[in-house]
Formats: sequence, structure tokens, C-alpha cells
Amino acid sequence: MILVGGAAAEAQTFTMGKQCRAQVEAANQMNDAGQHAEALAAFDAIVKKCDTKDGKEVVQEGRARALNGLGRYSEAITAAEAAQAAFPNRESLNAYFERAYAEEKMGDTAAAAADYQRIIELTEKNQNVTERATIYAKLADMNEKAGNTAEAQEYLAKAMELDPGNPDYDVLRGDWAVRVGDYDAAFVAYDRAVANGHAGAGMYQIRAEARLKQVEDAYGTTNAQQLRAKMTPTETKQVCAEVTKALELGIKDMKLDMFSALVCR
Repeated sequence: MILVGGAAAEAQTFTMGKQCRAQVEAANQMNDAGQHAEALAAFDAIVKKCDTKDGKEVVQEGRARALNGLGRYSEAITAAEAAQAAFPNRESLNAYFERAYAEEKMGDTAAAAADYQRIIELTEKNQNVTERATIYAKLADMNEKAGNTAEAQEYLAKAMELDPGNPDYDVLRGDWAVRVGDYDAAFVAYDRAVANGHAGAGMYQIRAEARLKQVEDAYGTTNAQQLRAKMTPTETKQVCAEVTKALELGIKDMKLDMFSALVCR
């Protein structure tokens, strides 16, 4: 969630419970995977449960994104405005973005342009350079997910200019490459992230999942036994190297555990 506000906004206490956070994260992952109908159902199921201010905000942001993904743009605008209304003293860039995207799709280019301009204004007012870079990176990712490739590259370039040593941006480039199936480019970016210090368990979970997705896409199956029979020795070595490293670093993931047991041992 990207938020902008004054001192009062900064002092807000985040009260959303752990269970609600976990459900929101799971629903957001559905949105990330393009499963917008499933994401919308998941968010709708927790509207009443996540009833704190921050809970209402992130649930409505997620609903807006899912509704945009489903082409239900007028409903997406309503959800985005509900997200903004949750905290009167601050503004959510996520909500602005989802509303602008819906307005653009509905042909209201003036309203969309105004919302995009507000996003830029709020971002540029942030005096913390690192935070501003993070917001630009988030805007880059949102634009990339929406198919706005040129805008995504522009915002990422701004983020990298402000915070050039941040390896998270290499991870982001890698994730974008995975989404379009360019795994060679993805691992060039991921390798650069590792070389720049992003070498923890989370990085290797990303790498393991990307390698696994690569062979799943190549052979049209997620079944580990079928993959074991179809993968080349080179592919097996590549996937198992990443899976083993992730597990050694303490990642707890049932899918990776099962793949390791069936293929890598």
C-alpha cells in the first residue's frame, strides 16, 4: 500500500490483525497471478472481517485492482474511492492508480490524467529520497502489470537514479522478465541482484519459483513427477540448484519441498 499524508497520517496506528493481513496478501497474490475473479471473491469475503481503517483501505484497493482486471471499470472506481475514504487525512497512491486506470479504460482521459498527475505530485513532494525511489518503483510495477511498458520503464529509471545501489530494482526487472517468459533476461537481473547484496532466503525463493515456472511453462505441467521425466539434465541441475539453496536458507514451502524430494534427491 502506498500512502501519502501529513503528520497526522504518519501518526496513524495500523491495527489490521495478522489473520486479515495474511488473507489480504493471499488475495493480492491472486491479483498478481492474473486470477482476478478469484482475487475479487477473496477480497469480498473479508470486507466485513477487515474492518479497521487500514483493513478497509487495502481490501478496497485490492478489489479495485481485481475489478479493473475483470473490465468492471465503474465498480473499480467505486472501490478505489472507498479506499481513499478509509483515511480522510491521507491519500493512497494505489487507489489513485486504480481509479486512473479505470477512467482511462472508460475513455475519461481528463480524469485519468488528473489522477496520474496527482500521483506524480505527491511522489515528488516526498523529501525522503529512498522513500521516493521506492514509490517510483511501485508505480513502475503497477504500470508494468497494467501493460503500460513505456511508463513502467520511465518510473523505474527515476527510482534507479534516486537510489542507484538498490538491488530490489534488479529483482523487479527479473520479475518483469519472468512474466513475459524471458527467463534468460530474468536470471541476468537476479544474478545482478545477488551480486549487489540481495542474497537472502527471499531472493532464492524468487529464483527457485522462477526456475520452476520456467520448466512448468516449457512442458505444460506442474506435476513434479512428470517434470522429472521430461526435463533435460541441464534443466534439472538449474532448478534443483535454486530449490536446494532456498530450502537450505530456511524457506518453508510445501511445493518446493515436494519438488526437492521427488526430483532433487
